[in-house]
Formats: sequence, structure tokens, C-alpha cells
Amino acid sequence: MPTYAMARALLIALLCLAFAPLSAHADDAEVHYRMALVHKRAGRLEPALREVREAIRLRPNHAAAHFTAGTLLRRLNRLDDALAEFREVVRLQPRQGDGHGMVGATLLRLRRYEEAIEPLRRAARLEPEEANHWANLGSAYRRLRRNDEALRALRAGLEHSPDDVGILNNMAVVLRQERRNEEAIALLEAALETHPDEGTLHKNLAVALRSSQRWDDAIPHYARALELGVDDRGVLFDLAVCYENVGQTELAIETYERYVAASGDGGSARVQAVRDTIERLRRR
Repeated sequence: MPTYAMARALLIALLCLAFAPLSAHADDAEVHYRMALVHKRAGRLEPALREVREAIRLRPNHAAAHFTAGTLLRRLNRLDDALAEFREVVRLQPRQGDGHGMVGATLLRLRRYEEAIEPLRRAARLEPEEANHWANLGSAYRRLRRNDEALRALRAGLEHSPDDVGILNNMAVVLRQERRNEEAIALLEAALETHPDEGTLHKNLAVALRSSQRWDDAIPHYARALELGVDDRGVLFDLAVCYENVGQTELAIETYERYVAASGDGGSARVQAVRDTIERLRRR
């Protein structure tokens, strides 16, 4: 049986060969960084984090290692630690947009929307072709109810990425908040012509149609969103409401029951209200 040391030495040798142009004399920091990437690709987040931290210890100015550490910490939901890593990337590479973008995206996750705006602006200026920067900037403005600025940012993003799903979905949400529901519907219907299997577009179109009380039109889009794997109990609830409003009582009951089963919290007020609705429908 080979020892752990032998196995590790073999892996290091393979990494040196696999990651061209990594030379046979690559420094230890780079070897640890490459091993972190192997673990990350395999979904082994904690081992990846240990390796990338060793890379950073050996070479504190390794910007790519700091970026990888940030992405790992973000996936582990350690957002404050992730933010610190992304800020270090910005310090080391201030003219690269990805670090600024991840600072902004992490601040969004932390619900620090006002703070997120400036790094996302910088990211969009530095990498205007990267749609995520524009989508996140629009989302930050939207969360602050600065909808005019949100629409300007999202339209700017569409100039560079006219078919980006994230930008289109964000724009539709802003239009609905502005009670421009028919514009949101038209935007989403056009988007689905090029992205027919994008579940979030179906979901947002269904929400817009439901808001216009177009229950029959909303139903197939809610159903398609579920088929495409949109994991959202709210979709089940809204679909049940649509079935109820068009008089499809059995389907409404079945879908409300799916909502209750997916909720898990049998004691919540909303779940109890849904149970009451089911009983009311059964007595019809």
C-alpha cells in the first residue's frame, strides 16, 4: 500500500504535468493552489479551503488564491470571511473587474445594498461585457427602491448582453414594482422565445400574469417553472391560487397539499391558513 506521503508526492507530480504552463519547478504556493482547484472541482470544499489557505500563507499576494478562497467561503455561507478575501483581491488587482464584482455580489448576499453599489459600478466599468455585474447592480438599486437607476443599469447591461437571463429577470421585477405589468409581460414573453427552457423566466412571467389576474395564462408558466426545477414553495402556492380562481378545485387542493408538504413547518400561520383553505375547498 502506498503511504500518504507517496500519494501526495504523486498527486503533486501529476498536477505539475496537468496544469500547463506550470513548470516542474513550480513553487509550493502554486502547488497548494492547484491542489485546491482539484478539490474544489470535486466538491470537496473544506480540503480545498485548507490548500488555498496554505497557498496564501506561502504567497500572501497570490490574487487568484484569494479569489478562490472567497468563492469557497461564499459557498460555505461564510460571507464576512468571503468578503475579506474579495477585498484583498481588489487591493492586489484594482484594475480587474472580477474582484470588485464579487465584493458587490457578496455585499448583496449580506443585504448591505447601499455598500454594494460602488463596487458593482466599478466592476461594470472595468468589465462591461460581464452581464452579472449589471444584473447585480440593478438588483442593488431595486432593493433600495431606486427603480429608475435600476432600469438604467439594466438597460446598459442589455446593450452588451441583450439575451442575458439575469438582466431580463431583474428588469421584469423592476417593471412590476413600477406597476408597468404589461411591459414586464412583453419583455418576458420575448425572452422566452430565445430561452424557452429557462425556469426563472417562466416563473416571473407567471407572476406578472397573475398580477394582471390572467389566471389561465399564468398556470402553464407556473407549471413549466416547476417542471424545470425552480425550487420555490411560492410557485406552488401561486399555482394553487390560480387553479382556485379558474374553478379547478381538485387541482387547487392537490397543489395546496404539495405546498404544505414542501413547507415542512406544520405550525406556521401561513401553512395553517393553507390547510384551512383546503378544508374550505373540500366542503364545496
